[in-house]
Amino acid sequence: MPRNPDHRGATKEEFERFQRERPIMLRKIATLMQCWRFCGRKDCRRAKACVGPDGGQCSGAFMQGLSDEMRATFREAIRLRLEGVEGREAWYEAERRIARHKAQLETIPGMQGEG
Repeated sequence: MPRNPDHRGATKEEFERFQRERPIMLRKIATLMQCWRFCGRKDCRRAKACVGPDGGQCSGAFMQGLSDEMRATFREAIRLRLEGVEGREAWYEAERRIARHKAQLETIPGMQGEG
């Protein structure tokens, strides 16, 4: 089956399957992050899970509500989990890395208070 160059090497069927599975995956992520706690949808709060049509909207709103430092920690923890680091240890290591990076930035003239 020929690859579709517009979709990073995926076949048309693979791309279409991903598009169908994407909302399911995003709802699972939103549920894991407990976005239902602040969701405006009563059915999500009742189910204590993301049951809306677009989990990406919920998880995106959650991430936008976080500080830059917390978002960076989330991203780093996800990278570590993908490398096989266990859950809590990935989070603690991500916090250490972000703190180390923040300390490095503070040594640069003009970067105090930024980052």
